[in-house]
Amino acid sequence: MIPIIVSIALILTGFAPGFGFAGGGGSSSGGGSSSSSGGSSSWSSSSSSYSGDSNDDPLEALITVAIFFFILWLVSRKVDKNYRLNTRKLNSQEKLVSEEAKKIFVSYQSDWSEMNTENIATYTTPEYNKHACLMLDALRDLHRKNQISNLKVHSATPIEHLSDKTTYPTNVRVDFCFSGLDEVIDTRDNNKLYRDNARNIHETWNFIFDGTNLKLSGISQPTESARHLIRSLADFAKENQLFYSPDWGRYALPTRGLIFGGSSMRVADINNHIIGQWQDLLIQLYTYAPTPGDPAGYYLVGQINTPKDYLGVIVKSKKYETRLKPDKTYDKFEMEWPEFNEHYEVYAASRDALPAFELLNPKFMEYLYDKNLNYNLEVVDNVIYIFANVSRITENGYAELLEVLRLAHKELKM
Repeated sequence: MIPIIVSIALILTGFAPGFGFAGGGGSSSGGGSSSSSGGSSSWSSSSSSYSGDSNDDPLEALITVAIFFFILWLVSRKVDKNYRLNTRKLNSQEKLVSEEAKKIFVSYQSDWSEMNTENIATYTTPEYNKHACLMLDALRDLHRKNQISNLKVHSATPIEHLSDKTTYPTNVRVDFCFSGLDEVIDTRDNNKLYRDNARNIHETWNFIFDGTNLKLSGISQPTESARHLIRSLADFAKENQLFYSPDWGRYALPTRGLIFGGSSMRVADINNHIIGQWQDLLIQLYTYAPTPGDPAGYYLVGQINTPKDYLGVIVKSKKYETRLKPDKTYDKFEMEWPEFNEHYEVYAASRDALPAFELLNPKFMEYLYDKNLNYNLEVVDNVIYIFANVSRITENGYAELLEVLRLAHKELKM
């Protein structure tokens, strides 16, 4: 009987606590680990001594096996209980995240529509708050607002298992499925530039979770295209303290111009969107495809807003051959500098002849002549933008493009 009693004692004192720790035991983990190690060693020694005893009773061996499996059953019940407790705790925590994320989702859509930057700051990280506010500033400069209405959230599902997180704060992604009416409105005349009655749309929102509270840190758009992402643009944004997102800014597009005229916000594809302050001016830089899938129509665009509206001015580089031509409302102008005319063609809507000459004053003309740019400059409505096929502008040319934008803005502001 002694081997049986010893075996039971070793199992109870050594084997069982080890499983208790694996199932989520708390302060006993150190003792449990030590006991488990010692128990294992003693169990092996006892088993060896027992197997060498030629006078053992088979009934005692059977009882030992039965008790062993009984102990395993008790241990498995404890493990299962701990698992169920942890699962309930996990579900409770994920439910909390889901409910809080849904509140933030609904609040953000409302505050975005009303351009309530003060309220947005209460549930976003400082960095993302700056990014969102810059986008709202860009919409204001264009006399627009993006209005979301009839919003219905079908689900808010955390993607990560929060029980796997051992330290806080941590990143949590939540998948939202929702429906609603999405509109872009010109605030000057309430003209609807874009309208989409979206149904069952999915977006992934990124949050920082400290174990109790959530802060929105980013949004992943379903239209993001991994094959169109350009790492050098992301690096350029980081190096210059600008904000980068794979796909954001569709609602700040011009509605007229060589590459924007006739295009649709619904169809157009925006990637590699950069926004921020460049020499104290709000700029945007992004890749743009009026018709996705057309390699010849995939552009890099730099954009800046002006204080006043223009019918249209185009400075077209002869180094950049393009199928795009100004429409019949534009007149072609020959500048008094023949060498400049060898590099550029200048067009302006009939009423914008004077602004064209204001822009192309001798100093700015000399700058453009020296640069001999391989991209086009256009002013339309209250937007100045520069564009060329993506392949024509390398990472070394991003800063130059934005500098041309800044100088053009300076000339038209004078």
